[in-house]
Amino acid sequence: FRYNHLEELQAIVEKNRKDIAAIIMEPIRNVQPQPGFLEGVRALADEIGAVFIIDEISAAFRMNSGGAHLVFGILPDVAVFSKALGNGYPIAAIIGKSQVMEAAQSTFISSTMWTERIGPAAALATIKKHKAVDAGKHLMAVGKQIQEGWTRLAKKNNLKIDIGGIPPLSHFSFEYDNALSMKALFVQLMLELGFLASNLFYAMYAHTEDHVRSYLEGVDKSFEKIARSIEHNDIDKKLIGEPSSIGFKRLA
Repeated sequence: FRYNHLEELQAIVEKNRKDIAAIIMEPIRNVQPQPGFLEGVRALADEIGAVFIIDEISAAFRMNSGGAHLVFGILPDVAVFSKALGNGYPIAAIIGKSQVMEAAQSTFISSTMWTERIGPAAALATIKKHKAVDAGKHLMAVGKQIQEGWTRLAKKNNLKIDIGGIPPLSHFSFEYDNALSMKALFVQLMLELGFLASNLFYAMYAHTEDHVRSYLEGVDKSFEKIARSIEHNDIDKKLIGEPSSIGFKRLA
């Protein structure tokens, strides 16, 4: 089912309610949850006795010091974490209510590296530092500056773009038929300016006002050249390589 389309999940439940063991979804996608959406999913899971699992692998520790579900006041039965949890070190964690987690006691898991402690140590240190410096607040502020900058500079250069994602995990897309070629040209132009950048921006605690200002200056110059190429209809001629292909399409 698609995010913010509760009616699609309701239709799935009506057709398969006896066969649904769990409902798995991310707490937030490219847009904010509509009022009642997450609460509705939680209610449907309770109604059919399904385990409500929140995938926090992307969103956790971006908006706050923990899972994004805490921001929206939703309590899942199970939450899964990774990525930012270890600040670059490999680590994943599964937390949940005791009545659900107890099921693992009847299973056996073996691992070659299960005594490796670097990941857990990194995660504990990350969580401690994250809370101490309120990293989520900084990431949100940086991300909002980037999104506002994209909006302002696109308008300045008369470019049509669509901006999405939570502020710390921002992205934009060109609203044109040859969007992939335009994206490739943007990457190429930014690289010429010394930025390894695409249409994505992932905020980090290390980002400063100077970084944001310098990056947006590069975006302005690149947008200006792209706008000029649109006028001359020579986007593809400017490319030194092939544009990327369309990626996969996400649901909830």
